[in-house]
Amino acid sequence: MKEQAKGGGVASRPERYLAFSILLLAMGTTITIVQYKVPSILGPLMENYGMSPQAGSWLMSVFTAVGIFLSIPAGSLAKKAGPKRVLMLGCGVIVLGSVVGALAGSSLVLIASRLVEGIAFVLITVAAPLAIEKYVSPANQGTANGIWALWICLGSVIGSTATPAVFEALGMRGAWLLYAAFVAVAAAALAMLMRGMRPVGVATSEGEAGGEKAGLKAYLSLLTPRPLLFLFAYLVFNIEILAVLSYTPTFLQQSGMDASLSGFASSLPGLLAIASSPLFGKIADRTGRTKPLYLVALAASIPATFLMMTQSGPLLWVGALLMGLVGYGVPVLSLTALPQIAGSKALMPAMVGLFMLVQSLGEFLGSFLVPILLGPAMTEWTFCAAVVSATSALGVVALALCRFK
Repeated sequence: MKEQAKGGGVASRPERYLAFSILLLAMGTTITIVQYKVPSILGPLMENYGMSPQAGSWLMSVFTAVGIFLSIPAGSLAKKAGPKRVLMLGCGVIVLGSVVGALAGSSLVLIASRLVEGIAFVLITVAAPLAIEKYVSPANQGTANGIWALWICLGSVIGSTATPAVFEALGMRGAWLLYAAFVAVAAAALAMLMRGMRPVGVATSEGEAGGEKAGLKAYLSLLTPRPLLFLFAYLVFNIEILAVLSYTPTFLQQSGMDASLSGFASSLPGLLAIASSPLFGKIADRTGRTKPLYLVALAASIPATFLMMTQSGPLLWVGALLMGLVGYGVPVLSLTALPQIAGSKALMPAMVGLFMLVQSLGEFLGSFLVPILLGPAMTEWTFCAAVVSATSALGVVALALCRFK
């Protein structure tokens, strides 16, 4: 009670913020498993539904399209309804989408169900950082973000590796419903924990009585050089990550590597991030600084990307280690720095919406530009890696020019 009187709230207790971060990660991981359940069984799905390669590609790309259009509205919704409600809404929507997909009798309905799941993915992506900003004290937000930042790493690995076996054992309908059940259980556990939590300090992102209000001039401040430089740096990182995750296996298989080993090589950075991401967050909490760490992580991602897209020998693994242990510090450090870039709690929902818009745009640009750079025969790997690296170097320059601690 004494903590609440000081404005710290129940969420500021160490055991509570750690439990909150872990359950938030568990929920996010189940959401990402739903997203990545398709790639490893895309062939059988296309065969079952008589889909063309172009139609089949929409089963994944629809997620990127939804993020581009809905990230900013999702931030506005989180401000009005509160991140807790939007998190639960997102979980409910993705369960609905999975049930519709499980019952889909045509490819059009299946793609529509993926669109519904994509909407939920955007809601969760925007609401989770706002929930951390609202319920975790500033002294622990770096650690909380470091834990949360693992959700896509863990979910993509689990979804991609487990789904073939689940699909073979339970069929498509069983796999879709099982993953929906995982989301429901994780959401219920998080909801039970959050029932006893109170906001840290004054009302933050929900527009509650007594909270800050932002006018048009304040919102326009998000389009000034400092936020734009910050967002550009994050944009080029997402282009890098998309290139590595989506195209490194193709390069390695062209070089003669076994398909399973090539998949492991591309997912290794995400596995290493399980250790490095919380560590970067803890260092940011202890030092109160994010920019020096962010610059190091973003700069390290450049040679890491180049090596993973051009090497199939020992240097490939050097690149994977560099990306996983250093480069993957970018997501947690950028999330931890967002309140500084926003400038006020009232602007955080809009800032997070822009941040997630940039993430989706980076993934879209990566999926659109990389095949063009590789050429019709998909053989220009050195040229493609050089262009991506040069673009990323511009991101490092932009970040260096951006003023924040």
